[in-house]
Amino acid sequence: MVPSVATSPRRPGRALREIGWAAFGEIARTLAARISARFKPAVVVGVARGGVFVGAALATALGAEFFAIRLEKRRRDAGALPHAIVELPDLGGRRVLVVDDVAVSGATLARARALAKKSGAGEVRTAVLVARPGARPDFFEVETDDLVVFGWDYQLDAGGGPGDPGEVGV
Repeated sequence: MVPSVATSPRRPGRALREIGWAAFGEIARTLAARISARFKPAVVVGVARGGVFVGAALATALGAEFFAIRLEKRRRDAGALPHAIVELPDLGGRRVLVVDDVAVSGATLARARALAKKSGAGEVRTAVLVARPGARPDFFEVETDDLVVFGWDYQLDAGGGPGDPGEVGV
């Protein structure tokens, strides 16, 4: 399933690509199959927020344990070590897959990878659904410079409208 593409109202001239829940499921299954052909993680670490959805889906498909972390905003100290608001348990030399929804520069993945190593992980690889040109996670499914909006990017409340526009045909 190809995600829908429109023009971004916030950035004229830049395409907007919506990946609704159904498309997300299909993309995640495809990505999991490609990962499992080359890497068998024991643990998947999802970076909050979008990486939690992706990480949980990949962990289930890969038969791996799942943990979520939320990274602290960047510190002004260039030498400061990465810090997670939710710490990882001792990973004891296990193979770890660090997951986010989008990689723009790769900096968030690098910070999360460093935290996994600090927690004792053995081999650590990275995966995202969407990679911007120039960002190089170990695994990704879509490479685009388009603005990407996922189902979890929409506020789903009783008075907030129809829900996920990608699922209702907008």
